[in-house]
Amino acid sequence: MLFIYTVFQYAVCAVIFVWSLVTALRNRHASPPLVLTTAGLLLLLIVQLIMGVVMWSTQTGTDPILFFGYVLTAIAVVLASGYWAFAELSKWGPMVLVVSSFTAFIMVFRMDQIWQ
Repeated sequence: MLFIYTVFQYAVCAVIFVWSLVTALRNRHASPPLVLTTAGLLLLLIVQLIMGVVMWSTQTGTDPILFFGYVLTAIAVVLASGYWAFAELSKWGPMVLVVSSFTAFIMVFRMDQIWQ
């Protein structure tokens, strides 16, 4: 995986984590910019899936089921949490984004380890 792209994904996950946590602690619902930022993370993960498919021929010794399982699971978690945060009009919407952004951060970390 590309180092700069991975660091950018870490940064987006961290921004969503902090923003969602502050929003939830203020007892507010997820604002449209927060949900759009989550959609941006989803887009980054989809691009990572495409890059993984394209770059797969140059990678040796990596288990494809493990790597693509992590990518697809991260996409599913972020997609479901974005929808949930959009639909939930209480502080629990942003709390779901807190959990999913942390999960996505860890999954990107593991994908980078698997790719190495």
